[in-house]
Amino acid sequence: LMIEDGIGRITNLLVAKTTNDSIKGVGQDGGIVTTALEYLFDKDIIDAAIVSIYDKDLKPTPKIIFNKEDLIKSAGTRYSVSSQILPLKNLYRIPQDIQKEKEIHDIDQLKIAFVGTPCQAKAIRKMQYLNIKPAHVVKYIIGLFCFENFHYEKLYELLEKETNVKPSNMKRTFIDKKFFVHTDDNKEFEVVLKNLDPAVRKNCLNCEDFTAKYSDISVGSVGAPKGYSMIVIRNEKGQELIDNLLKYNYIEQSSIPIEDSKEWMEKKKSLFKRMISIKKKK
Repeated sequence: LMIEDGIGRITNLLVAKTTNDSIKGVGQDGGIVTTALEYLFDKDIIDAAIVSIYDKDLKPTPKIIFNKEDLIKSAGTRYSVSSQILPLKNLYRIPQDIQKEKEIHDIDQLKIAFVGTPCQAKAIRKMQYLNIKPAHVVKYIIGLFCFENFHYEKLYELLEKETNVKPSNMKRTFIDKKFFVHTDDNKEFEVVLKNLDPAVRKNCLNCEDFTAKYSDISVGSVGAPKGYSMIVIRNEKGQELIDNLLKYNYIEQSSIPIEDSKEWMEKKKSLFKRMISIKKKK
């Protein structure tokens, strides 16, 4: 499990975006994570996925989903903790109707895709390394770039103070140098990130993993143009997944001149290392 390099093993890098218009409307940046799960469901490669959904107050909640119809609800980025490991505890209590519908005769034969932050991806990988059930049913680990995460109550208390908007009236939040809040009545508010520092989880201040180095693929916005996602491929399984997303036109890649590809890749790796360095100094 030891990966000494801060950015981990990288076999390939690319920038891409979804071709699905429905996902473009709700996904974060290039919508790659939602699209990858859509493909895995379409091809019956997975039976389920562990994702995060919002409640009415934008509080993230971990959930195991069994079909791609529930994917749209999980699209977008969460800025407070969603305990993604918890759904694994309930695997052996899957409702009978779902077991029948999915023809699940043995829970140990389930095939699951897991989406989570760097620390959560590491936890799953460590469970697999130590043969701790039920991590053995996780067939894909999709990691998310993560600079830091926030305590939900503290974050939305500060956001409400800064914007005078209740969480139940916030439609969408995202970070692009500042923290943006979109409301139900289509207003937009900007909050300086420094003002939200009191809500940052203390654990995150000690974390040096920015790119989810224990995943099969890692996805984030850093290093990608607007509307696209950066994809970090970690192993053969991750490469095969991305190759098929391109082959079956689930995603489209932003082109880079072949003669510049090696230099481009090294620049992106340097960027990731700078982000880790900034994390360490916070």
